[in-house]
Amino acid sequence: MDDTPKYRDEIDFQELRRSPGKLFGYSYIYVLIALVGLGIYYINRLNAVGSNAVAPVMVPDSSVFVTDIPLQSPAVLPPVDIMTVSLPTDSLLAKGRELFRANCSSCHGDNGQGDGPAGLALNPRPRNFSGPAGWTNGPKISQIYRTLEEGIVRNGMASYNYLPPADRIALAHVVRSFMPAAPVDTKEELMALESTYQLSKGMVRPGQIPIRRAAGLYVGEHSGAAAAAASEAAALASSDDPGARILSATLRDPERAMRALSSLGRHVSSPDDLMRTVTGDPISMGFRPAVTSLSPAEWKSAYDYLTARGIAGKGI
Repeated sequence: MDDTPKYRDEIDFQELRRSPGKLFGYSYIYVLIALVGLGIYYINRLNAVGSNAVAPVMVPDSSVFVTDIPLQSPAVLPPVDIMTVSLPTDSLLAKGRELFRANCSSCHGDNGQGDGPAGLALNPRPRNFSGPAGWTNGPKISQIYRTLEEGIVRNGMASYNYLPPADRIALAHVVRSFMPAAPVDTKEELMALESTYQLSKGMVRPGQIPIRRAAGLYVGEHSGAAAAAASEAAALASSDDPGARILSATLRDPERAMRALSSLGRHVSSPDDLMRTVTGDPISMGFRPAVTSLSPAEWKSAYDYLTARGIAGKGI
């Protein structure tokens, strides 16, 4: 009998290949629990963006925030003592805040941070008034006044020179109030501002009407001519006159052509005048380029038709 002890490999890889579960035993359960725990921890730590809880940003229609210019009668504005108004007062700041809300906050934001809803799509973004960097002209009264007077074309900053000088200075005080320890003008800088814009002499403010109202007046004043041009275009299309057929064959926009000829009719006193008037810019007048190839006889027929209709030489 062989009493020699039999030794086995500490790990029987052949057996593990047949039963791999023996390698870890119950450790699979612990691994699974750990993975589930990590998943729960990850989900709980997701921020609002990662969990898609933030609504998509919608760029608002900037036209909603644009107000029309006000109706304004002509006036002589009183002089401004720049040395006096260069110091902020409660009344100046109150007036400036009112002006800022009406003219500036839509782009620059209520607190001057450059985050107004109408400025989201602008490039470059509206100025953040709270910081000292990046100012084109500067944050002093004299510098802000220049910006309001002249605008900054390359940055899309409009001019506000339609505001009275006192209102612009009040607005400048509010803009400066957003910046801690804003720099102050020297006496020489204020006197240079006075010298440039003659604030102490006052100014004549011209009258103005809102753009929408002006557009309505323009349309109303020209509605009669538009109706007459439409009537002439309809008559031209139904006419058997040789001149009418020639015109119809060369027209691109009959109503536009009749209106253009009507406005210039008093200057068209011959077939040659008609030819020069139309061929000078046929597309703008509502004609096709082929009109330039009409013969002198065809121009005469067209002129005779327009004269008979009272267009050439008179106007509608």
